[in-house]
Amino acid sequence: MAEIRDFNRNQFLLKGGKDRQSNDKDSDSGKKSMDNMLARHRQIKLYTALGVLALVVVVAIGSYITWINKVYIGYDVIQQNEWVRASDSRTINLKGTLFTYSNDGMSCTDLRGRTIWNQTYEMQNPEIRTCGRTVAVGDYNGRKIYVANTQGMLGTVETTMPLRDFCVSTNGVVAAVLDDASVTAIYLYNAVTGEAFADFKTRMSNSGYPIALNIANDGSLVAVSYIKAEQGKVVSHIGFYNFSSVGQNYTDNFVSGYNYSEAVIPLVHFMGNDTVFAAADNRRMFFQGNQKPESLSDTMIAEQIQSVFYDENHVGLVFFNTAAETTYRLEIYDTSGKKVSEMAFDQEYKEIVFDTSGIIIYNDTECLIYDWKGRLKYQGIFKERITCFIPGKSISRHTLITENTIQSIELY
Repeated sequence: MAEIRDFNRNQFLLKGGKDRQSNDKDSDSGKKSMDNMLARHRQIKLYTALGVLALVVVVAIGSYITWINKVYIGYDVIQQNEWVRASDSRTINLKGTLFTYSNDGMSCTDLRGRTIWNQTYEMQNPEIRTCGRTVAVGDYNGRKIYVANTQGMLGTVETTMPLRDFCVSTNGVVAAVLDDASVTAIYLYNAVTGEAFADFKTRMSNSGYPIALNIANDGSLVAVSYIKAEQGKVVSHIGFYNFSSVGQNYTDNFVSGYNYSEAVIPLVHFMGNDTVFAAADNRRMFFQGNQKPESLSDTMIAEQIQSVFYDENHVGLVFFNTAAETTYRLEIYDTSGKKVSEMAFDQEYKEIVFDTSGIIIYNDTECLIYDWKGRLKYQGIFKERITCFIPGKSISRHTLITENTIQSIELY
């Protein structure tokens, strides 16, 4: 009987062992099933996330395409402020403020019509020169130059000889061409103290007569365009003068110069401190170097330049578009002399403005706005006669200056 009981016990143990194995298998199967469910759940979450991301990308691309191709058809005045100015005065955009000048004085106003500062004077025909936030006002044949920036007056320069031409740097250095009978003198002044700290003189028999000059933003370099006659031909010369410690090693601070036969060069302009653009009646030139400028490019032009507009990064040349259906053609170049954009248009223009938001071509009554790819974004007529257009931070928001109001507008 003992053996039978042992046998039954063994049978029971064997059966119990099988049951435990079956339970282990069921447990493994359940675990695998749970892992599969978790894997499927992760896949569903991944596919859902990828689908949402793809949708966002498609919407973003679609919105971008819509935005870059959008053409505005009108504008709303979203804010308007009154302002008062003399009827015979002129107004320009001075780095986001309104600089107004006349025969009797000058002033600076913010875009809400509040006066920042003003200065009185008496001039017959005031001329202005700007550089960044700095402006200088002088009178041909006069002897005073008033210098200010958007915050206030910097000082006054009083010359000892009649004024023929002048320019100003951002930090208030004034370069002035003075007429001294037998010679033409160019003096450099510190506007704050009013004192001259450097000068150089030229004779017609040597360099010729200066017809244009400009100064670097920091006041260290001066570029002068001279003209004279040689053997019955017109010859022009561009000279560069360095008034830093480097220029002290050169006679009369003259560090470099270039001659151009049968050319008249009425414009030289510093684009910052190390690039200079010059325009002649038959060529365009770029120079580079903040100590001793060297010729970067010199390109002959078959067509006559009608106008030149510029900022620190671009130069725009306007030509008659004689070979096409439109009246004008605008060619835009960067500081390396490379053409970056070109557009044709019919509208008469008073000014062309280069801004990060776009290219604005306008007159008193109408306006064209292009983006930097040359796409026309807006063409329209102003609701009132404007005197100045100030670009906004985006291509759709700007400020219009009329005879007696300052209008913030939004294109639609």
